[in-house]
Amino acid sequence: MKKSTYILFALLLFTSAVNAQNAARIKYVNHTEVGGLFGRVKFDNQYNGNLEQVENRNSMTAQTFNGIQVNKRLATGVTVGMDWYRAALLTPIAAGLRYDLTKNGGVKLYGTVDAGYGFAWFHDDAEGFDTSGGLMLNPGVGLRFGKDGGPGFTLAFTYKRQEAEVDKPPLWGQTERSEHRVYNRLALRLGLSF
Repeated sequence: MKKSTYILFALLLFTSAVNAQNAARIKYVNHTEVGGLFGRVKFDNQYNGNLEQVENRNSMTAQTFNGIQVNKRLATGVTVGMDWYRAALLTPIAAGLRYDLTKNGGVKLYGTVDAGYGFAWFHDDAEGFDTSGGLMLNPGVGLRFGKDGGPGFTLAFTYKRQEAEVDKPPLWGQTERSEHRVYNRLALRLGLSF
């Protein structure tokens, strides 16, 4: 019994020493950005005889990417954000990649992609309505201003596709009423990275 306790203790010390050496090699990456979502939507206006109407829509977005540097050019991690659409407040959580397209210099061009699910955790519905989130995809490119290995500023241009479902109270003669929304937006974000 004593011998197995010593062996277990020795393995524990060895494991923590190996993890401490690996932890020194892991480089954490963060991109925190805020900006706008810009799009044009087409919808049926029930107050205008259900004729189609087209409007520009602008929304606010914020997100943070936290991950690890896999190699000199590739970082992988998790992106968490908040998107304030006109009729929905969605919280996307996604797996993300950041890849440097240029090797060196004070300004780097990078590619970005996030894919995940937008949740309606913080959205507050009116009585009779029930909003739920859906799939989210966010590919794009960006510029990073700063020295290699140090903090920097980012400017990202991305396409954001976010789905959502809304159950609505039925109108006259209806048993159920729902709406499938697809938010297609151009996202422009400014931020910090380290």
